[in-house]
Amino acid sequence: MAVTALGTFALAAPPAHAEEIAVPCDSTALVQAVAAATATPEPDTLSLTPNCVYTLTAPADVTSNTGLPIIRGKLTLNGNHATIGRAKDAPPFRIMSNQGELDIKGLTITGGHASDGVGTDAYGDGKAGEAGGGIHNWGSLTITGSVITGNTSGSGAPGADATATSSAGRGGGGGFGGGIASYISAEATLTITDSLITGNATGAGGRGGNGTGAKPGGRGGSGGFGAGIDVLRGTFLRLSGSTVTGNVAGDGGKGGDGGAERGGGGDGGSGGTGAGVMTSADAGKPLNPVIAGTEITGNQAGRGGDAGVAGPGGYSGYAGFGGSGGGLSVFHDTLTFDGGAVSDNAAGEPGSGSFPLPASGGGIYTLDGHVTLANGAVVSGNRPDNCHDVAEVPGCVNDFRVAVARHSGAADALAVAEQAVVSAISVESSRE
Repeated sequence: MAVTALGTFALAAPPAHAEEIAVPCDSTALVQAVAAATATPEPDTLSLTPNCVYTLTAPADVTSNTGLPIIRGKLTLNGNHATIGRAKDAPPFRIMSNQGELDIKGLTITGGHASDGVGTDAYGDGKAGEAGGGIHNWGSLTITGSVITGNTSGSGAPGADATATSSAGRGGGGGFGGGIASYISAEATLTITDSLITGNATGAGGRGGNGTGAKPGGRGGSGGFGAGIDVLRGTFLRLSGSTVTGNVAGDGGKGGDGGAERGGGGDGGSGGTGAGVMTSADAGKPLNPVIAGTEITGNQAGRGGDAGVAGPGGYSGYAGFGGSGGGLSVFHDTLTFDGGAVSDNAAGEPGSGSFPLPASGGGIYTLDGHVTLANGAVVSGNRPDNCHDVAEVPGCVNDFRVAVARHSGAADALAVAEQAVVSAISVESSRE
């Protein structure tokens, strides 16, 4: 590898030396360069070969199932319009995991696939899929002039079938953040500028376990949230001058079938929420994210899972709720949407089963949240409505017919759906 010194800077304080390393167009060389750069505390810059496609065929870090070595310390990746992707025939693994200070410029990240959930826990519930198909972020992350595309989080595992001594387990939830997943216990900033987040997906929820005898089937798992970008807990999101489009949240898992002796069908799992962008702060600890001059368009929230089939004479399971927030979801926080548009996004339809709740929150979905529209920001053309709650998004307008349908007896079902969303967030947060 060719090494070029950037020079020595005359500073009053001890100088910070940043070594710039030119990385040949070879995936092994890239893995070695990242490993060497993150092995020392000094800041480093890797300059990738212009327009090169670095194809990863196996995870460099097996424990985290990540294509590149885990990034620690301070690292800059000058992409020079290069691409880092997972080979199509390679086993699933995410592309990168950041635990330090990572600055990405002019780089495409594609084809990452976080691990699917495998097996069940001690209660027979399916294990959740892993988060962050493209980038799993635990630190400070800056992305400029880049493309995050075609990445997927993991799907949930099926729940265990019931036995004579145990109930059917729930399906595991789909992993969050198909393109980017950011979960930080302390506080750090995720800054994305002049970039394209497109064609990413979150994993589907696993099916519920089947009942036996008089035992009902288990509930299906929820589809993953935040197909394009998922931000949870201590991450300050600053998204500007970018486009978030064509991202798809995972469907809810099917409920398990009921036992043959009048066992009830399991409820379908909820579809994934926040297909374009999902932000969630801890209750009472707002982070005030900002999205400026950005187009969030053509994203699709997840369909609800179908209820399981009841045994003869058994009760029917509930239809899984369709995911809300086709474009944007905000939980426990106040987001400023400055300029730009949330347009032509869609909420997920409910699954089949008892009491299907009509789709809602095609553009923006809020849960104990608030969105301020500033400087001509537009929310339009979303299906079936622009905003789940127009009171929480002043200036957002829904079609009158949608408003009437929303208030025609759906309040109780909405409360149940929102509780399912809160539960899914709690599960994902606890995995940190």
